[in-house]
Order: sequence, then structure tokens, then C-alpha cells
Amino acid sequence: MGLFDYLERKKREEARRKQAEDVGKVAAGTALGALLGVLFAPKSGKETRGDIANKAQEVAENVVEVTKDTTEDIKVKAGETGENIKKSYEDIKVKAGEKKEELNETIEVAKAKAKAIGEIVKDESEDIKENLKDNTEEVKESVKEVKEDIKDGAEEAKKDVKEAKEKVENEVKK
Repeated sequence: MGLFDYLERKKREEARRKQAEDVGKVAAGTALGALLGVLFAPKSGKETRGDIANKAQEVAENVVEVTKDTTEDIKVKAGETGENIKKSYEDIKVKAGEKKEELNETIEVAKAKAKAIGEIVKDESEDIKENLKDNTEEVKESVKEVKEDIKDGAEEAKKDVKEAKEKVENEVKK
């Protein structure tokens, strides 16, 4: 049962309360009319007093009966309302528990995904670090080889220049 049902029930209870008041007013009006009718009827005083007493007794009994009926109706409606409120509370409590459980499951899934991503990032960063280390070693080796090649090339160029010089000198001497 939702909030709208609860509000609708309260509205009906208010209408019943107003109806009970109206019934009381009608009963009082009837009693007053009967009393006035008896007072103005052409009877003796003793008969009039007896009629007034009888009518007053009837009105009192009617008021007691209407009051009992209204009280019973109110008790029944109050009991129903209390049960409906308890049921609504239990329904809300169950739904809140379900939502909490769903949220906890979602949080656990998110944690697991975050952990998996963290592991992947960690593994990838270790691979990158290892590759960088390997590349650094390769670059160092390449630099050494280039340096040796330049040194060897310079020595060969020096020899070639020396040989060319000697050839030129020999040619000049001839």
C-alpha cells in the first residue's frame, strides 16, 4: 500500500467522521422537533410531560445506538489503517533491503573490475618497464658498435690517407 492509498483512506475516514456528525445533528434535530411537537400539542400537562419523557428516552437511545455504531466503525477502520500502515512499512523495509543488496552487489562487481584493471595496469607497466630496460641496453650496445665502427673507420681512413700520401711522395720522387 502506497502513500496515495493511505491519504485516500484518511480522506474516507474524515468523510465518515463528518457523516457521523451529520447523523448526530439529524438526531438532535429530530429530538428537538419531537419535543416542540409535544410541547405544542393540545394535551394535558401530565400527558405532555410523559410524552416528553418518552421522546427524550427514544432520542437518548437513538444517540447511544448511533454512537456505538460510529465507534465500532471507527475502531474497525483504525484497525485496518494500522494493519495497512504495518504492511506498507514492511513492504518498504523489504524493498529497501533488496535495493541495499543490489547496491552491495554492484559495489562488489565494481571492486572486482577495479582490481582486475589494477592488475592489468601493473602487468603492463612491468612489461613496459622491462621493454624500456631492454631497449636501453640495445641502444647502449648500438652506441658502442657505432663508436667502434667510427673508430675503425677513422683508423682505416688514416691508413688510407697515409698510403695515399706515400704514393703521392713516391710519384713526386719519380
